[in-house]
Amino acid sequence: MRTTLALLVLSLSACGTEGRPAVVLGTLDASVKPDQAIVFSPEDLATDDPDLADTEIINNDGGGITNPCVARASLIYTIDQNNTLASFAPKTLTFTDIGKLNCPAQNFATPFSMGVDASATAWVLYSSGEIFLVDTRNAKCAASLYQPNQNGFLEFGMGFVADAPGAFTEHLYIAGLSNRELGVLDPKRAKPVPMGIGALGGNPELTGNGKAELWGFFPDNQSPRVAQLDKMTAKEGKTFPMPDLAGNPSAWAFAYWGGDFWIFLKKDNNPSTHVYHLVSATGKVTDVVPNSNRTIVGAGVSICAPTIPTH
Repeated sequence: MRTTLALLVLSLSACGTEGRPAVVLGTLDASVKPDQAIVFSPEDLATDDPDLADTEIINNDGGGITNPCVARASLIYTIDQNNTLASFAPKTLTFTDIGKLNCPAQNFATPFSMGVDASATAWVLYSSGEIFLVDTRNAKCAASLYQPNQNGFLEFGMGFVADAPGAFTEHLYIAGLSNRELGVLDPKRAKPVPMGIGALGGNPELTGNGKAELWGFFPDNQSPRVAQLDKMTAKEGKTFPMPDLAGNPSAWAFAYWGGDFWIFLKKDNNPSTHVYHLVSATGKVTDVVPNSNRTIVGAGVSICAPTIPTH
């Protein structure tokens, strides 16, 4: 989804907290092609879809670097349990169906989570641990080079994060379901390997942004919350408690857009997914879509999405 990305270098000599190896984001390597470029042509990656375009909200400042983002990279995307890929517009609180995924996943595997990179390619994780690359214009699907179940990461939440504020290089952070570990993938490597960073206090879905921040939404029966996660230690920082969302979750997803948080949550007693808007400036939570008529299992937003309010 963009120009060249930073390679992930695992420095085994430099140790982080509690004796864990530190994660070092290295220099650019133009010789390594993006994973998604292997399956999508440059025309596919660069073409804009006017039906999904909203050019006024592309606002990342790359510090003098040409902005490589296409307009559709600034949208939130969702995937539901029926394989429907859709965009979600926070301004109008509306979903626009794009198409049905027909990924060549293992038998009975279903979509589990999703991230979107800076070129608007959706990375969809299936319950089998396979990651497929999906064109957000038409739901066209192709296998990635990712090998499932590495280092105990089979099913996980995921979110792309800029390597530095305003940068257009990124890494994909993952939150393991069974091992409750935070990990990171380099999307530019032919065979990316997740690196265990630290323990998580639950099973969050993740989202990142162009400010290089990583956030997690932790659904829970007693202490649901949104918390900023330290990318080097997985420790929770600034936290927004969300007691009104307490309950047994059955499907959840999460996205950062316009400086605020958008939570897609279906509790076991809900007929469909609710969409909640968490205002970061005040901590106020509003149930903006009480009945979406869909069960959303993944949401993704790229680092090209706006990081300040657009109204």
